Amino acid sequence: MRRRDSSRPARLRDQRGLTAIELMVTLAILAILLGIAAPSMTRFIVQWRLSNTVNALTGSLRTARTEAIARARPVVVCQLRAGTTIGCETGTGARDFSVGWIVFANNDSDADFAYSESNDELLLRQDALPGIARITLGKAADFVFLPNGLTNSGSNGITVDARGFETLGTTPWARKTLCISKPGRIRYAADGVDCSGNDE
Repeated sequence: MRRRDSSRPARLRDQRGLTAIELMVTLAILAILLGIAAPSMTRFIVQWRLSNTVNALTGSLRTARTEAIARARPVVVCQLRAGTTIGCETGTGARDFSVGWIVFANNDSDADFAYSESNDELLLRQDALPGIARITLGKAADFVFLPNGLTNSGSNGITVDARGFETLGTTPWARKTLCISKPGRIRYAADGVDCSGNDE
């Protein structure tokens, strides 16, 4: 005859779920931990988006300079015109690359370096990047790299501001600045610093 396991019902009685109090305490601890982690996570995401934007801009500018030297003709980086797939924005609104930008070889060598779909060659197109409020140019409305690798407008700066953090006084970490010298050298300025001391 098989012996009955008298301890089995006791074990089954010990296996029970969480009580309502235990569940509430766990949720309260989780909420506190999330409250502590959320601000640092927000900062991490903002800085990650800024870094992506700076890397995209740096890559486009280096491509433009390299192509200008290789092709022995001017290469232009300009703001993408709103509502178009390719084309340069002109006028007062042409100093904000947050809507995107294009890089093209100026094959027709026109004096105003305007993009012509029939004559010029599109080398790169960058759409608007997420989480970016402004990408502001300091001097000229675009970058023109000449066949000798120099820019035609002298030194220039680009300031990138994250969306929702435009007040620099309280969040200097939400802004990145690139300084481009006349010979095409790119350097990164400290958070919130301008390019006033940039090399010509």
